[in-house]
Amino acid sequence: MHRFLKWFFALVILMIIVGGGWFWLQHQSDPKNTQQRKPIVLKTVRVVGVGDSLTQGIGYDNDHQGYLPILKNQLRQTYYVKPKTVNFGIGGERSDQIDRRVQTNKKLRRSLQRANVIALTAGGNDLLQSLEKNIMVNSDAQMAKQMAPLKIKYQQKLTQLIADVHEVNPHAQIYLFGIYNPVYVYFTNATMISSAVDQWNQVNRQVAKSQPQTHFVNVNGTLSHGQYQSANAQAKLKAENQQNNQEFVDPGRVEKLLKTQNNKEKNAYLSTEDHFHPNKKGYNVMASKLSSEIQNNVNWRKR
Repeated sequence: MHRFLKWFFALVILMIIVGGGWFWLQHQSDPKNTQQRKPIVLKTVRVVGVGDSLTQGIGYDNDHQGYLPILKNQLRQTYYVKPKTVNFGIGGERSDQIDRRVQTNKKLRRSLQRANVIALTAGGNDLLQSLEKNIMVNSDAQMAKQMAPLKIKYQQKLTQLIADVHEVNPHAQIYLFGIYNPVYVYFTNATMISSAVDQWNQVNRQVAKSQPQTHFVNVNGTLSHGQYQSANAQAKLKAENQQNNQEFVDPGRVEKLLKTQNNKEKNAYLSTEDHFHPNKKGYNVMASKLSSEIQNNVNWRKR
């Protein structure tokens, strides 16, 4: 009996050793576990920003960085990617001037050819010059009549710009920003400006929709209304602006009012320097809106 128990326990121990070894061997050769030990290789993603002052970054404490560094950090935190950004923004340019650079600037074209993402700001200066030519209108009918051909011309120029970018790089995703009304919080009922901004955004949206791999990034509501997003906040804003309640505003009066603000700005998303371009908070909005739109169109691995 004693000998039997001795052999029995020896057999049990042998089975434990063999079974443990087999389990260890299987665990070591499991492809899932092997894969987990492999270091994650970060995908290089090249983002090229091209356009006007909103790309250049004017208004952001005069450091001219804008939304691109913010976007770079957001992409790095969200995905297993190594973002590289290049800024080709020049303040004051219209869509046709941006297009001319796309056609002729060799450095810009090389960057566009290598880009995975191309972010474009255009239209603000086209609209500003159109409004300056139509400051004498005093009715919606006159405004619509004079703006109609300018809107068509702008749509043609913007369509050509997007087509030329696609010609340089037919594989990249293009993200076209909309524009906003920088004086909305001061002239809440100035429908001349708000209506024109809405029309220009409609063009940007339509052009983006008509072009392959092109997406519209809407920043109008946030940057125009600033912190006055709710219906109650906007009603209060209108009450505060009774003295500026007219529908059609002389640009000279707008300029005069903004000069009296000194280092104050009523819109929390715009610069206290020029009361026109975004501040850091505003450029953060642009980066976040763009990041959300990118998320809808890529399959990069998330963290």
